[in-house]
Amino acid sequence: MNCIRRRLFQMAKLSRGRLQNFRKQTLLHSEGGHTMMSTSYFYDSEHAPLIEKDYTLDSADKPLLEGLFTPETAAEYLSNLSEEEQKKLQAYKLEYEVTSSISTQAPIEMRDEWWAQLLMTGHSSSRRKNLLRFFQKKENAKLARAKKKVENEKKMEIHDAEKKIMMGDLLYNPIKRNTIHLKILRQTMVHQTDSKLAQSMIFGRPFVVDMSYEPYMGIKEKNSCVDQLLNGYGANRSRNEPSDLIFTNWIHDSFIFKKLNFIQKERSAYPTLMMKCTEQNYVDLFPKERLVYLSPHSPFELTHDDPDNIYIMGGYVDLGGGKQGQKPVSYAKAKQEKIRSCRLPLDKYCVWGTGVKSLTLNQVMNIMYEFIDTKDWSRAFEHVPRRKLQRDADLREHLYKKQQKMNRVNRRQFL
Repeated sequence: MNCIRRRLFQMAKLSRGRLQNFRKQTLLHSEGGHTMMSTSYFYDSEHAPLIEKDYTLDSADKPLLEGLFTPETAAEYLSNLSEEEQKKLQAYKLEYEVTSSISTQAPIEMRDEWWAQLLMTGHSSSRRKNLLRFFQKKENAKLARAKKKVENEKKMEIHDAEKKIMMGDLLYNPIKRNTIHLKILRQTMVHQTDSKLAQSMIFGRPFVVDMSYEPYMGIKEKNSCVDQLLNGYGANRSRNEPSDLIFTNWIHDSFIFKKLNFIQKERSAYPTLMMKCTEQNYVDLFPKERLVYLSPHSPFELTHDDPDNIYIMGGYVDLGGGKQGQKPVSYAKAKQEKIRSCRLPLDKYCVWGTGVKSLTLNQVMNIMYEFIDTKDWSRAFEHVPRRKLQRDADLREHLYKKQQKMNRVNRRQFL
Protein backbone atom coordinates (compact mmCIF):
# COMPACT_ATOMS: atom_id res chain seq x y z
CA MET A 1 0.00 0.00 0.00
CA ASN A 2 2.85 2.38 0.82
CA CYS A 3 4.49 1.63 -2.56
CA ILE A 4 1.27 2.51 -4.42
CA ARG A 5 0.88 5.69 -2.40
CA ARG A 6 4.49 6.67 -3.07
CA ARG A 7 4.05 6.01 -6.81
CA LEU A 8 0.89 8.12 -6.97
CA PHE A 9 2.65 10.94 -5.12
CA GLN A 10 5.54 10.88 -7.65
CA MET A 11 3.09 10.95 -10.57
CA ALA A 12 1.22 13.88 -9.06
CA LYS A 13 4.42 15.85 -8.58
CA LEU A 14 5.50 15.19 -12.18
CA SER A 15 2.10 16.14 -13.61
CA ARG A 16 2.19 19.48 -11.79
CA GLY A 17 5.48 20.26 -13.54
CA ARG A 18 7.39 21.15 -10.37
CA LEU A 19 11.16 21.44 -10.38
CA GLN A 20 12.12 18.03 -9.07
CA ASN A 21 15.76 18.38 -10.10
CA PHE A 22 16.55 21.33 -7.87
CA ARG A 23 17.63 19.64 -4.65
CA LYS A 24 19.08 20.91 -1.43
CA GLN A 25 22.73 19.90 -1.14
CA THR A 26 25.77 21.36 0.48
CA LEU A 27 28.39 19.40 -1.49
CA LEU A 28 28.57 17.86 -4.95
CA HIS A 29 30.71 14.95 -6.13
CA SER A 30 33.19 15.47 -8.94
CA GLU A 31 31.96 12.74 -11.29
CA GLY A 32 30.42 13.57 -14.65
CA GLY A 33 31.80 17.12 -14.74
CA HIS A 34 30.07 18.31 -11.56
CA THR A 35 31.86 20.78 -9.36
CA MET A 36 31.76 21.86 -5.71
CA MET A 37 29.33 24.67 -4.88
CA SER A 38 28.46 26.54 -1.69
CA THR A 39 24.77 27.14 -2.39
CA SER A 40 22.15 24.91 -0.84
CA TYR A 41 20.27 24.46 -4.17
CA PHE A 42 21.59 22.13 -6.87
CA TYR A 43 20.35 21.90 -10.47
CA ASP A 44 20.72 18.22 -11.35
CA SER A 45 20.93 18.55 -15.12
CA GLU A 46 22.26 15.00 -15.59
CA HIS A 47 19.14 13.34 -14.21
CA ALA A 48 16.68 15.99 -15.41
CA PRO A 49 14.05 14.51 -17.75
CA LEU A 50 13.95 15.90 -21.27
CA ILE A 51 10.18 16.14 -21.11
CA GLU A 52 7.49 15.42 -18.56
CA LYS A 53 6.58 11.75 -18.60
CA ASP A 54 3.05 10.89 -19.62
CA TYR A 55 1.76 7.86 -17.73
CA THR A 56 -1.33 7.40 -19.86
CA LEU A 57 -0.06 7.91 -23.42
CA ASP A 58 2.79 6.43 -25.39
CA SER A 59 4.89 9.30 -26.74
CA ALA A 60 5.97 7.17 -29.73
CA ASP A 61 2.36 6.58 -30.83
CA LYS A 62 1.09 10.07 -29.94
CA PRO A 63 3.91 12.57 -30.45
CA LEU A 64 1.63 15.61 -30.05
CA LEU A 65 2.20 17.45 -26.80
CA GLU A 66 -0.75 18.09 -24.53
CA GLY A 67 -2.85 21.10 -25.34
CA LEU A 68 -1.65 21.78 -28.90
CA PHE A 69 -4.31 20.52 -31.31
CA THR A 70 -5.69 21.79 -34.57
CA PRO A 71 -9.08 20.62 -35.94
CA GLU A 72 -7.31 18.26 -38.37
CA THR A 73 -4.93 16.70 -35.82
CA ALA A 74 -7.72 16.45 -33.24
CA ALA A 75 -10.01 14.62 -35.69
CA GLU A 76 -7.18 12.22 -36.56
CA TYR A 77 -6.41 11.69 -32.88
CA LEU A 78 -10.05 10.96 -31.98
CA SER A 79 -10.48 8.55 -34.91
CA ASN A 80 -7.55 6.38 -33.75
CA LEU A 81 -8.60 5.83 -30.15
CA SER A 82 -8.37 2.48 -28.47
CA GLU A 83 -11.44 0.76 -27.03
CA GLU A 84 -10.55 1.84 -23.50
CA GLU A 85 -10.03 5.45 -24.58
CA GLN A 86 -13.37 5.45 -26.43
CA LYS A 87 -15.13 4.32 -23.25
CA LYS A 88 -13.35 7.09 -21.34
CA LEU A 89 -14.42 9.62 -23.98
CA GLN A 90 -18.06 8.52 -23.71
CA ALA A 91 -17.85 8.91 -19.94
CA TYR A 92 -16.40 12.40 -20.35
CA LYS A 93 -19.19 13.34 -22.78
CA LEU A 94 -21.82 12.16 -20.30
CA GLU A 95 -20.09 14.13 -17.54
CA TYR A 96 -20.04 17.22 -19.81
CA GLU A 97 -23.79 16.94 -20.49
CA VAL A 98 -24.54 16.69 -16.78
CA THR A 99 -22.22 19.64 -15.97
CA SER A 100 -23.66 21.84 -18.74
CA SER A 101 -27.22 21.11 -17.59
CA ILE A 102 -26.71 21.98 -13.92
CA SER A 103 -23.97 24.62 -14.22
CA THR A 104 -23.01 27.54 -16.44
CA GLN A 105 -19.27 26.87 -16.20
CA ALA A 106 -19.05 24.83 -19.40
CA PRO A 107 -18.95 25.76 -23.10
CA ILE A 108 -22.13 25.64 -25.18
CA GLU A 109 -20.50 23.50 -27.87
CA MET A 110 -17.38 21.36 -27.53
CA ARG A 111 -14.93 21.28 -30.44
CA ASP A 112 -12.85 18.23 -31.47
CA GLU A 113 -9.59 19.77 -30.27
CA TRP A 114 -11.15 20.39 -26.85
CA TRP A 115 -12.29 16.77 -26.58
CA ALA A 116 -8.79 15.63 -27.52
CA GLN A 117 -7.20 17.91 -24.93
CA LEU A 118 -9.72 16.80 -22.30
CA LEU A 119 -8.99 13.15 -23.05
CA MET A 120 -5.24 13.67 -22.95
CA THR A 121 -4.95 15.82 -19.83
CA GLY A 122 -8.19 15.41 -17.85
CA HIS A 123 -7.02 12.68 -15.50
CA SER A 124 -9.01 13.98 -12.50
CA SER A 125 -12.46 15.46 -12.00
CA SER A 126 -11.07 18.79 -10.76
CA ARG A 127 -8.76 18.98 -13.79
CA ARG A 128 -11.70 18.37 -16.13
CA LYS A 129 -13.78 21.06 -14.40
CA ASN A 130 -10.93 23.55 -14.78
CA LEU A 131 -10.57 22.64 -18.47
CA LEU A 132 -14.30 23.08 -19.10
CA ARG A 133 -14.17 26.46 -17.38
CA PHE A 134 -11.16 27.40 -19.53
CA PHE A 135 -12.96 26.27 -22.72
CA GLN A 136 -15.97 28.38 -21.74
CA LYS A 137 -13.75 31.45 -21.39
CA LYS A 138 -12.23 30.81 -24.83
CA GLU A 139 -15.70 30.41 -26.35
CA ASN A 140 -16.94 33.62 -24.72
CA ALA A 141 -13.83 35.47 -25.91
CA LYS A 142 -14.41 34.26 -29.48
CA LEU A 143 -18.06 35.34 -29.38
CA ALA A 144 -17.05 38.73 -27.98
CA ARG A 145 -14.50 39.20 -30.78
CA ALA A 146 -17.09 38.33 -33.42
CA LYS A 147 -19.60 40.73 -31.88
CA LYS A 148 -17.02 43.50 -31.72
CA LYS A 149 -16.05 42.88 -35.34
CA VAL A 150 -19.67 43.31 -36.46
CA GLU A 151 -19.99 46.51 -34.41
CA ASN A 152 -16.76 47.90 -35.91
CA GLU A 153 -17.97 47.12 -39.43
CA LYS A 154 -21.20 49.02 -38.76
CA LYS A 155 -19.25 51.97 -37.35
CA MET A 156 -17.01 52.02 -40.43
CA GLU A 157 -20.01 51.99 -42.75
CA ILE A 158 -21.53 54.96 -40.90
CA HIS A 159 -18.16 56.75 -40.92
CA ASP A 160 -17.70 56.19 -44.68
CA ALA A 161 -21.22 57.46 -45.39
CA GLU A 162 -20.63 60.63 -43.34
CA LYS A 163 -17.25 61.15 -45.00
CA LYS A 164 -18.80 60.75 -48.46
CA ILE A 165 -21.44 63.35 -47.64
CA MET A 166 -18.81 65.82 -46.31
CA MET A 167 -16.20 65.41 -49.05
CA GLY A 168 -18.40 64.64 -52.02
CA ASP A 169 -16.54 63.39 -55.09
CA LEU A 170 -13.12 64.25 -53.61
CA LEU A 171 -13.08 60.76 -52.15
CA TYR A 172 -13.45 59.02 -55.50
CA ASN A 173 -11.68 61.41 -57.88
CA PRO A 174 -7.91 60.77 -57.72
CA ILE A 175 -7.13 63.98 -59.64
CA LYS A 176 -8.76 66.13 -56.96
CA ARG A 177 -6.97 64.17 -54.27
CA ASN A 178 -3.44 65.28 -55.24
CA THR A 179 -1.23 65.91 -52.21
CA ILE A 180 2.43 66.39 -51.37
CA HIS A 181 2.23 63.68 -48.70
CA LEU A 182 3.12 60.18 -49.80
CA LYS A 183 1.02 57.28 -48.59
CA ILE A 184 3.12 54.81 -46.61
CA LEU A 185 1.71 51.32 -46.82
CA ARG A 186 1.67 49.07 -43.79
CA GLN A 187 3.75 46.46 -45.61
CA THR A 188 6.43 49.09 -46.21
CA MET A 189 6.61 49.77 -42.49
CA VAL A 190 6.84 46.02 -41.80
CA HIS A 191 9.76 45.70 -44.26
CA GLN A 192 11.51 48.64 -42.62
CA THR A 193 11.13 47.09 -39.16
CA ASP A 194 12.32 43.70 -40.43
CA SER A 195 15.35 45.44 -41.91
CA LYS A 196 16.18 46.93 -38.50
CA LEU A 197 15.80 43.53 -36.84
CA ALA A 198 17.98 41.83 -39.47
CA GLN A 199 20.67 44.46 -38.92
CA SER A 200 20.46 43.97 -35.15
CA MET A 201 20.90 40.21 -35.58
CA ILE A 202 24.30 40.96 -37.16
CA PHE A 203 25.53 44.04 -35.30
CA GLY A 204 23.14 44.42 -32.34
CA ARG A 205 23.79 43.82 -28.66
CA PRO A 206 22.74 40.29 -27.63
CA PHE A 207 19.93 39.67 -25.16
CA VAL A 208 19.66 36.00 -24.18
CA VAL A 209 16.57 34.08 -23.06
CA ASP A 210 17.32 30.74 -21.38
CA MET A 211 14.70 28.17 -22.47
CA SER A 212 16.02 25.23 -20.42
CA TYR A 213 13.11 25.48 -17.95
CA GLU A 214 10.40 24.29 -20.34
CA PRO A 215 10.31 20.64 -19.12
CA TYR A 216 9.43 21.88 -15.62
CA MET A 217 6.41 23.99 -16.57
CA GLY A 218 2.82 22.83 -16.82
CA ILE A 219 0.56 23.46 -19.81
CA LYS A 220 -0.82 26.68 -18.32
CA GLU A 221 2.67 28.03 -17.59
CA LYS A 222 3.84 27.15 -21.13
CA ASN A 223 0.93 29.00 -22.74
CA SER A 224 1.59 32.01 -20.54
CA CYS A 225 5.32 31.84 -21.37
CA VAL A 226 4.58 31.92 -25.12
CA ASP A 227 2.32 34.97 -24.78
CA GLN A 228 4.84 36.84 -22.63
CA LEU A 229 7.75 36.08 -24.96
CA LEU A 230 5.75 37.27 -27.97
CA ASN A 231 4.93 40.52 -26.15
CA GLY A 232 8.63 40.95 -25.35
CA TYR A 233 9.51 40.29 -29.00
CA GLY A 234 7.01 42.95 -30.10
CA ALA A 235 8.55 45.47 -27.67
CA ASN A 236 12.01 44.74 -29.08
CA ARG A 237 10.64 45.11 -32.61
CA SER A 238 9.32 48.62 -31.92
CA ARG A 239 12.65 49.98 -30.60
CA ASN A 240 14.84 52.29 -32.63
CA GLU A 241 17.88 50.10 -31.98
CA PRO A 242 16.63 46.55 -31.30
CA SER A 243 18.65 43.96 -29.43
CA ASP A 244 19.82 40.69 -30.91
CA LEU A 245 17.25 38.38 -29.29
CA ILE A 246 18.73 34.89 -28.79
CA PHE A 247 16.85 31.87 -27.40
CA THR A 248 19.37 29.35 -26.06
CA ASN A 249 18.89 25.76 -24.85
CA TRP A 250 16.02 25.55 -27.33
CA ILE A 251 14.13 22.24 -27.40
CA HIS A 252 12.91 21.50 -30.92
CA ASP A 253 9.52 19.82 -31.36
CA SER A 254 8.54 21.02 -27.89
CA PHE A 255 5.26 22.66 -26.91
CA ILE A 256 6.62 26.23 -27.07
CA PHE A 257 8.28 25.56 -30.43
CA LYS A 258 5.05 24.22 -31.95
CA LYS A 259 2.93 26.95 -30.39
CA LEU A 260 5.18 29.69 -31.82
CA ASN A 261 5.06 28.10 -35.26
CA PHE A 262 1.27 27.81 -35.05
CA ILE A 263 0.85 31.45 -33.99
CA GLN A 264 3.25 32.63 -36.69
CA LYS A 265 1.35 30.79 -39.46
CA GLU A 266 -2.24 31.28 -38.30
CA ARG A 267 -2.47 34.48 -36.24
CA SER A 268 0.60 36.66 -36.67
CA ALA A 269 0.52 39.60 -39.02
CA TYR A 270 4.25 39.25 -39.64
CA PRO A 271 5.52 36.57 -42.03
CA THR A 272 8.68 35.90 -40.02
CA LEU A 273 9.87 36.07 -36.43
CA MET A 274 13.28 37.75 -36.55
CA MET A 275 15.08 36.05 -33.66
CA LYS A 276 17.76 33.42 -33.16
CA CYS A 277 17.01 29.97 -31.68
CA THR A 278 19.77 27.50 -30.84
CA GLU A 279 20.13 24.27 -28.89
CA GLN A 280 23.51 25.43 -27.60
CA ASN A 281 24.05 26.86 -24.14
CA TYR A 282 24.94 30.54 -23.74
CA VAL A 283 28.22 29.50 -22.09
CA ASP A 284 29.26 27.94 -25.42
CA LEU A 285 28.34 31.09 -27.39
CA PHE A 286 29.82 33.91 -25.29
CA PRO A 287 32.71 34.30 -22.83
CA LYS A 288 31.68 33.85 -19.20
CA GLU A 289 33.09 37.19 -18.08
CA ARG A 290 30.52 39.01 -20.24
CA LEU A 291 27.46 37.05 -19.09
CA VAL A 292 25.12 38.42 -16.39
CA TYR A 293 22.17 36.27 -15.28
CA LEU A 294 19.12 38.26 -14.15
CA SER A 295 17.73 36.59 -11.03
CA PRO A 296 15.38 38.05 -8.38
CA HIS A 297 17.20 36.02 -5.69
CA SER A 298 20.69 37.34 -6.46
CA PRO A 299 22.33 39.29 -3.59
CA PHE A 300 23.88 41.75 -6.07
CA GLU A 301 21.99 44.75 -7.45
CA LEU A 302 22.32 45.93 -11.03
CA THR A 303 23.28 49.59 -10.61
CA HIS A 304 24.75 50.58 -13.99
CA ASP A 305 24.93 49.20 -17.49
CA ASP A 306 28.19 48.02 -18.99
CA PRO A 307 28.05 47.87 -22.82
CA ASP A 308 30.06 44.64 -22.72
CA ASN A 309 27.50 42.88 -20.52
CA ILE A 310 25.24 40.25 -22.10
CA TYR A 311 22.10 39.87 -20.00
CA ILE A 312 20.41 36.47 -19.61
CA MET A 313 16.78 36.08 -18.60
CA GLY A 314 15.30 32.73 -17.63
CA GLY A 315 12.28 31.80 -19.74
CA TYR A 316 10.42 30.33 -16.78
CA VAL A 317 6.88 31.10 -15.63
CA ASP A 318 5.87 29.90 -12.16
CA LEU A 319 2.17 30.50 -11.56
CA GLY A 320 2.17 28.43 -8.37
CA GLY A 321 4.70 30.45 -6.38
CA GLY A 322 2.06 32.36 -4.37
CA LYS A 323 3.01 34.37 -1.32
CA GLN A 324 5.79 31.92 -0.48
CA GLY A 325 7.68 33.10 -3.54
CA GLN A 326 9.43 31.18 -6.27
CA LYS A 327 12.42 28.94 -5.79
CA PRO A 328 15.85 30.47 -6.56
CA VAL A 329 16.40 28.23 -9.56
CA SER A 330 17.97 30.88 -11.83
CA TYR A 331 20.40 31.97 -9.09
CA ALA A 332 21.34 28.35 -8.42
CA LYS A 333 21.97 27.76 -12.13
CA ALA A 334 24.12 30.90 -12.39
CA LYS A 335 26.22 29.77 -9.42
CA GLN A 336 26.61 26.28 -10.86
CA GLU A 337 27.82 27.67 -14.20
CA LYS A 338 30.07 30.21 -12.39
CA ILE A 339 28.72 33.32 -14.07
CA ARG A 340 27.66 36.64 -12.54
CA SER A 341 24.09 37.25 -11.39
CA CYS A 342 22.22 40.47 -10.62
CA ARG A 343 18.74 41.52 -9.60
CA LEU A 344 16.80 44.62 -10.57
CA PRO A 345 16.77 47.45 -7.95
CA LEU A 346 13.00 47.22 -7.50
CA ASP A 347 12.93 48.21 -3.82
CA LYS A 348 15.02 51.30 -4.49
CA TYR A 349 12.80 52.78 -7.20
CA CYS A 350 9.37 51.21 -6.56
CA VAL A 351 7.09 51.12 -3.52
CA TRP A 352 5.19 47.87 -3.82
CA GLY A 353 1.61 47.48 -2.75
CA THR A 354 -0.12 44.36 -1.55
CA GLY A 355 0.42 41.06 -3.35
CA VAL A 356 3.37 39.13 -4.69
CA LYS A 357 6.45 41.07 -5.77
CA SER A 358 6.90 39.51 -9.19
CA LEU A 359 7.09 40.60 -12.83
CA THR A 360 6.22 38.84 -16.05
CA LEU A 361 8.83 38.04 -18.70
CA ASN A 362 7.71 40.80 -21.07
CA GLN A 363 7.74 43.36 -18.23
CA VAL A 364 11.33 42.43 -17.37
CA MET A 365 12.26 42.65 -21.05
CA ASN A 366 10.63 46.10 -21.37
CA ILE A 367 12.48 47.32 -18.26
CA MET A 368 15.83 46.07 -19.55
CA TYR A 369 15.25 47.48 -23.04
CA GLU A 370 14.49 50.93 -21.58
CA PHE A 371 17.46 50.76 -19.22
CA ILE A 372 19.83 49.73 -22.02
CA ASP A 373 18.57 52.59 -24.21
CA THR A 374 18.38 55.40 -21.63
CA LYS A 375 20.62 54.20 -18.70
CA ASP A 376 17.90 55.57 -16.40
CA TRP A 377 16.19 53.27 -13.90
CA SER A 378 13.42 55.81 -13.19
CA ARG A 379 12.26 55.68 -16.79
CA ALA A 380 12.81 51.92 -16.99
CA PHE A 381 10.54 51.18 -14.03
CA GLU A 382 7.69 53.09 -15.67
CA HIS A 383 6.95 49.74 -17.32
CA VAL A 384 5.97 48.26 -13.93
CA PRO A 385 2.13 48.11 -13.85
CA ARG A 386 0.53 50.71 -11.59
CA ARG A 387 -1.71 48.08 -10.00
CA LYS A 388 1.35 46.50 -8.35
CA LEU A 389 2.47 49.76 -6.75
CA GLN A 390 1.04 51.64 -3.80
CA ARG A 391 -1.44 54.41 -4.43
CA ASP A 392 -0.60 58.06 -3.73
CA ALA A 393 -2.28 58.11 -0.31
CA ASP A 394 -0.67 54.84 0.70
CA LEU A 395 2.68 56.09 -0.62
CA ARG A 396 2.49 59.27 1.46
CA GLU A 397 1.66 57.24 4.56
CA HIS A 398 4.52 54.87 3.80
CA LEU A 399 7.00 57.72 3.38
CA TYR A 400 5.74 59.34 6.59
CA LYS A 401 6.24 56.14 8.59
CA LYS A 402 9.67 55.67 7.06
CA GLN A 403 10.66 59.23 8.03
CA GLN A 404 9.36 58.70 11.58
CA LYS A 405 11.42 55.54 11.89
CA MET A 406 14.56 57.33 10.68
CA ASN A 407 13.93 60.12 13.19
CA ARG A 408 13.70 57.60 16.04
CA VAL A 409 16.95 55.96 14.95
CA ASN A 410 18.73 59.32 14.76
CA ARG A 411 17.40 60.31 18.18
CA ARG A 412 18.73 57.09 19.73
CA GLN A 413 22.14 57.62 18.16
CA PHE A 414 22.21 61.21 19.45
CA LEU A 415 21.32 60.13 23.00
